[in-house]
Amino acid sequence: MSHLAKFSSLRALSLATLLLLVSGLTRAETLQDGPYVLRAADGSWHSLRIEDRSEGPQVRDRALEIGDVVTVAAVGTLPSFEVKLRSPAQPARDEIQLNARTPLFVMADTHGEFEIAVQLLQRHGVIDERLRWSFGKGHLAVLGDVFDRGPNHTELLWLIYKLEAEAARAGGGVHLALGNHEAMVMTGDDRYLNPKYPRVASLLGVDRHASLWSEQALLGQWLRSKAAVFRLGQYLCLHGGISRELIDRGLTLSAVNQTVRAALTEQSAPRGEQTEFVMGQEGPLWYRGYFREAALKGGFKVAEQSDIERIRERFGVQAILVGHTMVPTVTSLYGGQVIAVQVYPHRDEQTHAPVMEALSIRKDGQMFRARVDGTSELLPRP
Repeated sequence: MSHLAKFSSLRALSLATLLLLVSGLTRAETLQDGPYVLRAADGSWHSLRIEDRSEGPQVRDRALEIGDVVTVAAVGTLPSFEVKLRSPAQPARDEIQLNARTPLFVMADTHGEFEIAVQLLQRHGVIDERLRWSFGKGHLAVLGDVFDRGPNHTELLWLIYKLEAEAARAGGGVHLALGNHEAMVMTGDDRYLNPKYPRVASLLGVDRHASLWSEQALLGQWLRSKAAVFRLGQYLCLHGGISRELIDRGLTLSAVNQTVRAALTEQSAPRGEQTEFVMGQEGPLWYRGYFREAALKGGFKVAEQSDIERIRERFGVQAILVGHTMVPTVTSLYGGQVIAVQVYPHRDEQTHAPVMEALSIRKDGQMFRARVDGTSELLPRP
């Protein structure tokens, strides 16, 4: 049965039946998630969510329309927030022109760690205590891998969706690059999912978690509109990296992004050779060639300085900003021409203090390591 058919059958379930679905969960097994805004076969929109109640998790179904507001529940000490639903998104731009003095805040690989990511954004003035945009005409870039591992990727994606609209109204911008984990989740690869999410899919009556992020889901369609790589002012932003082979093939930003979107949209269509390359380990979602140890371990050719210079020249950028490969601190590579941003969000084993960093580029062009505790350090150049 298709996920839309299952969704339609779920709407017909009585509250009593829904309670039976969750009756096996004890109060110790609390669960909340959503909302998932899905379009039914008749074109109507419905919001499905799981609420944690005293009697156990309960599924809520609400009919709604574009322009309505949904609420994303509080997580830990962070408040709930409201999101206004927008019409289906148009493809994101491949190039965003910026004034050279526009401040940028660049983070990567949040991996469902909502509370840590929010603290990082709050401490550096990108959002306020109520999770509203407070970065003015600045721009936020998120370099992929919002999904997987952590327990709150749904909340993170709704927050990015909400901030995108708020930033635009303020004259700023929010830009999300697709990572390999976005591609994995949307194509049904569940191996890194937090255990919470298969339970969510079961309770909502869909055959797999990916059904909640299909083209018939509001956020699923929005994600498929995003770019895998984009130029933001004088920086090239992406998740993994640009390989020499991609340059040798003469692929443009538009060609790469169209190929990724087609791969995530036309699942039944056979993949051509270009799609296999772009979605493979030499493509922008998976490439690790800028990191010698990771490259050798993963079977990648280590990028040479001449490769980096050729990439910069091809796309007309000052530096390449990437996530995907973990570093202990935001790190400048290749003489400052590649900046590695992925400091994995976690809590210190002894102090339980959050650990995460982002790249802060200020109006004067200086780059800083922005730490989750609110401190900053000038980024050393090799």
